[in-house]
Amino acid sequence: MRAEGWVMEEIELEGRPVKVITYRIGDSFVTEVESSSSGAVIACSAGKTQEAVEKEAIETAARRLRRTRRIDLGLTVGG
Repeated sequence: MRAEGWVMEEIELEGRPVKVITYRIGDSFVTEVESSSSGAVIACSAGKTQEAVEKEAIETAARRLRRTRRIDLGLTVGG
């Protein structure tokens, strides 16, 4: 089987840019939420309906990003 109907959307989630990628394989939909900067997958979900799968992956990613600390290194570019 191969992925069909591939769609990618960039959104901001918990103050961070992420990519939401959704595609269909056979009768199932898959959604991956990944970091725009590193490409690391934050959450992934699979199921029978596109809406439910996207909602579950985005909610899981938001919960995980809320628990992640952000550290300001105070670095400036070109300084």
